Parts: sequence; C-alpha cells; structure tokens
Amino acid sequence: MIKIVLIDIDGVLTNGKVIIDSVGKEAKTINFKDIDAVFEMKRQGLKVGLLTGEDTPITQLFNERFKPDFFYKGCKDKSAALDEILSQTGDGENEVCYIGDGKYDIPILKRVNFAACPANAIQKVKEISNIPLKRNGGDGCLWELMEWIMDWNEDNRE
Repeated sequence: MIKIVLIDIDGVLTNGKVIIDSVGKEAKTINFKDIDAVFEMKRQGLKVGLLTGEDTPITQLFNERFKPDFFYKGCKDKSAALDEILSQTGDGENEVCYIGDGKYDIPILKRVNFAACPANAIQKVKEISNIPLKRNGGDGCLWELMEWIMDWNEDNRE
C-alpha cells in the first residue's frame, strides 16, 4: 500500500517555468487538475508532502495553499528529508511514492518503491522511474499519478 506521496514542486506541481516581471516578482502556473489531485490524495487518507530545493516566497504560498503533511523548502538533500519523514511516521520506503523530474530527485527516487516522473522529466529520471507518466509536469501529471495510486491501492488492499 502507498501511504505517503512526496511531490517535487518545480517541474512537477508546476511546469518548471518561472515568469519574472520587471520588478523581479516571480510567478508560476499550476494546473487545476493537479491542485485537485493533491486535495483528493489527502481526502483518500494519503499523507502528502512537498519537497523543493527552492526557498522563495512562492514556495511558502504552496505550503499555505495545500497544507501538506510534510513541507521542505530549500531542501538540497531530499533523501535526508525522506529519512525524517519515515522517522516521524514509522512507515517504510516501500509505502512511499515520490514524483520528481530532475537530477536532484534521483537519490530519493532510487530509494522508494514507487518512483514516478512526468513525461518531460530528464532522461536519467525516466530510466529509474517505475511509474512513467504520460502527462508533463504542471499539466495534469499529479492527477494521473493520483488515479494510478488509487488503482494500485485498491488492487493491493491487505
């Protein structure tokens, strides 16, 4: 059973693009399907975490908007964050799904039983992921993953 879903923000929850206006204000886009997916996972009893290497005001907005069970910003060692989460919950790596798209996601993707990536992830991430998604980051990939997890958990109930 998958009990925890950990999500990279840039390139997964968002499309990985940053819009910067003339005064340096940052903006990112999120697909409503992905917003709904995060809340649906929580409604289904999954613990949800957001892990990002970024530490910007917009990442804090994501924390406030989604109210995840776990939130790590400025996280340069996502594998260490996983250790902390597992220590808090008592769950195992075999109960965790992580979705990432870039090189900093590789160490944690290699550890968890359920390694997912959007269709536009870098090649090395695609090679190690056992849940390759058809949708791109920021374009419904979390909704696709949520459906996959619900089906998996339904088929593998204890």
